[in-house]
Amino acid sequence: MEIITSTSNQIARYVRSLGAKKARDASRTFIVEGQKFVDEIGDPSQIELVVASQSFVVANDLAKYSGIQLHIASDRVFASISDVQQPQGVLAVVQQREYAINDMLRAKTPLVLLLEDIQDPGNLGTILRIAHGLGACGIVLSPGCADIYNPKVVRSSAGSIFHVPFAVSSLHNAVAKLKSHGLRIFAAKAEAEHALHQLDFQPPTAFIIGNEARGLSDEIAVLADDGVCIPIKSESLNASVACGILVYEAARQRNFLG
Repeated sequence: MEIITSTSNQIARYVRSLGAKKARDASRTFIVEGQKFVDEIGDPSQIELVVASQSFVVANDLAKYSGIQLHIASDRVFASISDVQQPQGVLAVVQQREYAINDMLRAKTPLVLLLEDIQDPGNLGTILRIAHGLGACGIVLSPGCADIYNPKVVRSSAGSIFHVPFAVSSLHNAVAKLKSHGLRIFAAKAEAEHALHQLDFQPPTAFIIGNEARGLSDEIAVLADDGVCIPIKSESLNASVACGILVYEAARQRNFLG
């Protein structure tokens, strides 16, 4: 197999371009980097191509990539297309997912997260991990959220992006749809009257989490059936931490944790 030795090679340029949202949107693909995360993809038909470094090829069996378009690049070229400081030697270009809010409502008692303008890719990736690990059925992102296919989001999700349905939607529309399916909507607000341990999250539930700097806007908060706060002694919590505490409490109440 021919080895890619030039950073201007067509494949190298294509992969590098996917660091930009415009290119990801145009191609409807995104990058997954690292062997563990590539293995999480599951369905090989969703993989457009795989690029491996020469040193990765020497140390690993590539049989699992049989039937997939595979390219080998010199370590120098691979480093030029990698999004991390210490490349792990393999990445995949993957088809973007297509979900709808209905995909989040198939469980008997859905638990859905609604995110208003979450900007930090690390927070968004962590929220995907929380949803996956604690049994949330899906995530709805407002149009002002960070791009869920940003490489930092994908990396922070640690593979959970392949296990949790997500959709971008107006939160007004999403709330209306969830309410029509019987979900009770809780707005996470520091000044809310009820603390999370005072509320029942066992029925179908959705939490609305606000922007890291501004919190939840009044415009969106009023759409909720009730507010919920997390009693703490500091001024505020990181958005993903707050999300984790709320979802953990819901999982505890539902005996999801055993």
